[in-house]
Amino acid sequence: MKENLEQYLKFKSGEIRMPSHLKPRKELSGKLYESAFMERITRTPIWVPQIMWLVISSVFFWISYAKTGISVYHIVLLGIAGFITWTLTEYIVHRFLYHTETESDLLYDIQYKGHGFHHLYPKDPERLAMPPLPGLVFSSIFLGLFYLIMGTYALAFFPGFMLGYNCYISMHYFQHVVKSPMYKPWKKLWTHHKAHHYSNPYAAFGVSTRLWDYVFGTMPNKSKKANLTN
Repeated sequence: MKENLEQYLKFKSGEIRMPSHLKPRKELSGKLYESAFMERITRTPIWVPQIMWLVISSVFFWISYAKTGISVYHIVLLGIAGFITWTLTEYIVHRFLYHTETESDLLYDIQYKGHGFHHLYPKDPERLAMPPLPGLVFSSIFLGLFYLIMGTYALAFFPGFMLGYNCYISMHYFQHVVKSPMYKPWKKLWTHHKAHHYSNPYAAFGVSTRLWDYVFGTMPNKSKKANLTN
């Protein structure tokens, strides 16, 4: 929307500290839909998708081993490749879908419902992961795409990809509800994600890893990030 684009330009020029449509509110939770049914199916306790994806990934790894003739060695390699591919997908979606400011009402609606609402209420524990129903829909699309590209090898690649997603939603949840840990690599991830929410929503797009922010030059300002650890 035009207003969001104006807010973005003001933020980039230093006129404002945070765009209003991405500024965290004091309330823990808000209402995304008027419909009680839609509110219910768009919320989920974190353990539901965690268990669901762990089970689904395990089943696909078993199928790839027992039904396709793919060697264990190649299953492991494909799983690792899927996991790494997820981390790049996480970065691309977060940066180029959720944080691209345009005047498109359609894109704004997708951004707001898929991610912008989370920026307004970042500590709502039931909106820190995609609920099961839409999760199954989108994962099926990815599975179909992988199968078109690599055939039966997708049955080992896909569960690695979804384990990457499971790692992402778990890290994302803990980064919002658990105090920053003392373990240095995790502490850096916590600070990195806080910078994205409270300092610069147009940087620090990685959640489960900072790798792609280094690669594509979207690391947050060091001085601002340091303030978040105090």
